[in-house]
Amino acid sequence: MSVDARLNAVVDASAAVGARGTACAPDASGTPCAVDAADAAAADAPRAADVPAPELFVLRDEHSPILYAPLGHLAARANEPAVAAALAFANDPNAHNAMSADERAVVKAFDERGFFERRAWPQHEEGFSPTQVTLFPTNGCNLRCSYCYAFGGEGGGNGEPITRMRLEVAQRAIDLVARNAYEQRAAGEPVRNFLVSIHGNGEPFCAFDLIREIVWYGQDVSERLDIPVVFNAATNGVLSEEQLDFVLANFNNVNISFDGLPEFQNANRPLAGGCGSFAAVDHTMRRLSEAGLNFGIRTTVTAAMVDAMPRIVEFVATNYPSIEQLHLEPVWECGRCKTSSDTMPDSSVFVERYLESLEVAYKYGLRLVFSGARQDILSDSFCKVSSGSFTVTPTGDVTACYEVSYRSDPRSERFFFGRFDDEVGDFVFDDAKLAELGTLNVRNIRFCDNCFCRWHCAGDCAAKVLDGIDLDEHHGSVRCTISRALTLNQLQRKLDWKPEDAQAQGRGEAHI
Repeated sequence: MSVDARLNAVVDASAAVGARGTACAPDASGTPCAVDAADAAAADAPRAADVPAPELFVLRDEHSPILYAPLGHLAARANEPAVAAALAFANDPNAHNAMSADERAVVKAFDERGFFERRAWPQHEEGFSPTQVTLFPTNGCNLRCSYCYAFGGEGGGNGEPITRMRLEVAQRAIDLVARNAYEQRAAGEPVRNFLVSIHGNGEPFCAFDLIREIVWYGQDVSERLDIPVVFNAATNGVLSEEQLDFVLANFNNVNISFDGLPEFQNANRPLAGGCGSFAAVDHTMRRLSEAGLNFGIRTTVTAAMVDAMPRIVEFVATNYPSIEQLHLEPVWECGRCKTSSDTMPDSSVFVERYLESLEVAYKYGLRLVFSGARQDILSDSFCKVSSGSFTVTPTGDVTACYEVSYRSDPRSERFFFGRFDDEVGDFVFDDAKLAELGTLNVRNIRFCDNCFCRWHCAGDCAAKVLDGIDLDEHHGSVRCTISRALTLNQLQRKLDWKPEDAQAQGRGEAHI
């Protein structure tokens, strides 16, 4: 096939990309192709964010090669001669002089659409001035989930006592984020509200009286400063009618941990006394659906559950119509998981079942999520850990990571960066720790330099992949295989998107 025989297809794909954001296609194996010469040169170049070398990747599937420029949200299918010409030019612009007319034409087509443009790397937010806080009211819990990362209800597995946050601690945290939001808005920054999230290393609503005081205080501060407050909650869904009424009246967003099918929910997430929890959680989600409150579900997938993933999607979509998204995440072997029989599913099997589940979700217009597959996002940090995420534990410690919430956790040395100080009656922060947290980003993970997912998964969850190791020791994890395969699939769906897909989806665009 001549170089220009595929030129129109390349141009059409690239133009479609400009309309929707990005596009590309996966290697059938779910692994990245060999990195092109231009990106290899970028890996050896100075690691400055202002003028990095162009980043180009070649991905291949059963249809054709794909040229992918993630920083430009650009991708296109092309034949091998077209890709070779593009890479030669990206690596050495003088190569253009020795090219044929066909090769120059295809290079021009890529160049006009910005494939060779040098673009700044993503940059996480610097400076610690949070406008949102996550509060852990208690580490007590009414469930005993077999894989709980925090040993909910059992003091983190290290003998730490069951603790409730003091109201004063929550109030000062709310004061801090509300004041920051007020000042930033007054300075002309695009800040519309401050956010208070209720989460926990246990079930937060086990401290329901405290949650009510937190919400009422946040509303008072909002009224006093004339700036809106948004309340979010993560819960296991075992809630009383009184608690449900309060949630529906006061919370903007709710996320529920639920394992998708009655048999899995009862086996994996029993009540503290050993009985199943499905009936209670099912009742909660039906009440939320009847009230029209959009909510999300987080399902933790074990090896025993992985083959049922499509059935889980079907069950959730048909029973809880107001669900906003379904988050499917393979269990990470930590916490109580180490003492139970739960194991992580094989990564290739998880990918296969996830893709099957995606077809089911697509049929119902349901958004399916895996945390490491987010091709629409360009970031140098997986989460806000690099900016010092403001999360307050029941003991008043400040952690940058939800999963690190006990002083007895060895990882707390890295992720704890502040505490509530009784003597000053407010929070104190460790600037040196904040600076160290700022280095926990993909720019500093050499293993990720030549990966096309680099700016999407952004090095993945630091608490998981950097557990007990330094950045230079990070050589990937089984989650890399999943992230690459599912990100590639997202690219492929966009590249091969057709107008009739929107009608089939029912919500205008494919949720991927």
